[in-house]
Amino acid sequence: MITEHDRTFASYQNRPNITKEIMNKIYQKLKGAKIVEMYIGYLEVYRRLKAEGTKLVFDIGWDDEMSLDKYREYLEIADYFTPNQKEALKITHSSNVREAANKLSEFFDTVIIKLDKDGCLVVQNGNHHIIPPLPNINAIDPTGAGDAFLSGFIYGIYHEYPLEDAIKFGNITGGTCVEDIGCLTKYVTEKELLEIASKVYK
Repeated sequence: MITEHDRTFASYQNRPNITKEIMNKIYQKLKGAKIVEMYIGYLEVYRRLKAEGTKLVFDIGWDDEMSLDKYREYLEIADYFTPNQKEALKITHSSNVREAANKLSEFFDTVIIKLDKDGCLVVQNGNHHIIPPLPNINAIDPTGAGDAFLSGFIYGIYHEYPLEDAIKFGNITGGTCVEDIGCLTKYVTEKELLEIASKVYK
């Protein structure tokens, strides 16, 4: 939320009472989607979509009580999980990012952990690889950077780019977001995204 002089960010909210009727309405809205972002509380919807071939992306917000056991059923059906390093350490109860990545590999062949200004860690077959961030970023406000990363990442997955390219798109959209105050102030168009990717990540 953008105010006149600063940004405002709601971190905690009461979750709605999710009835069977609401669950069915959400399923009908999402049915046939190629890719869907997952939210806590709608597990049965995602299980139905998964069985129908929809790709699922899980991106959690901060939760003081997060753990692998708490989110296990979501992690077991997600195709991609995109925590930042603070979330990855918290959910796995790890002391460092490498340990967190190893624990997340129980669920994913490819582990993705956002490293903020340092880019994005990708772990595959035990090999650790960092995809560098968008260079020369003038960071002003990090609010919304994770969601902005997700927009670029999902764009890449939706258009069936290789996973590494999708992460690069996420680095671009996330990196651009922090260059102004607020979540939606600074962004790239699709054309700009592809142009930047072709120049920065040759």
